Amino acid sequence: MLEIEIFKVFLLVMVRLSGLMISAPVLASRNIPIIAKIGLTALTAMLVTPMVPALEQTLPDAAVPFAALAVGELIIGVLIGFVMTLLFAAVQVAGQIIDLQTGFGMMNVFNPAMETQFPIFGFFLFIIAVLYLLIFGGHRLMIWALCSTYQSIPVGGFVARPELLLQMSGWGQTMFLNGLMIAAPVAAAMLLAYVTMGLLGRVVPQIHLFVVGFPVTIATGLFITALVVGVYVRVLDGMFQQMFRNVATLIRGLG
Repeated sequence: MLEIEIFKVFLLVMVRLSGLMISAPVLASRNIPIIAKIGLTALTAMLVTPMVPALEQTLPDAAVPFAALAVGELIIGVLIGFVMTLLFAAVQVAGQIIDLQTGFGMMNVFNPAMETQFPIFGFFLFIIAVLYLLIFGGHRLMIWALCSTYQSIPVGGFVARPELLLQMSGWGQTMFLNGLMIAAPVAAAMLLAYVTMGLLGRVVPQIHLFVVGFPVTIATGLFITALVVGVYVRVLDGMFQQMFRNVATLIRGLG
């Protein structure tokens, strides 16, 4: 029956969208109620299902083959969300580096959006990244990117490609490079501060560096961070553009 085939396509579309909802940054946040996520997923699936290209063959009726197709659809959504999450992981790496340099390394705050402990500077940078994402409509682009996958990856068309693992490992390396690039201004300033305090300790041994050092490093870190926030936003813009290019590359690789 045609209605049954449409309903099966709807279920698989909803599963693919669910993979994005449980792995993509912001969308996977626990701050969003589960009912809202389910409703958004179902509504989007209802809108996308009529636009899904016609299948060359009917979907299986048996439970096990259909469940295997559903697993493949879920993996597609999770992979796309994972690639998007790498950007925010780079922000966390940058925050960790800055916190270790400025003396905040022992203090973390819980980030409910990522469900993990975040360094203080990392949480600050994370909030800026989320706000920037929401301002330019990145959350809508995430959903649009997943919906566009049906042009390259038909329903039930997931194929595991080992070469994609090498590509994704390269994106993981880029994540650490981006984190280092974001933290570089503060890290360089802290290096100069430590060198200066070391020289002062040699010239004026009476100075208690352990007493003076922490306020100096904290003040320097806060000051440099305030100075480079504008540069950080421009860096974020390039990182978001690269993120969506990586998603497009992933979709072509899975197609």
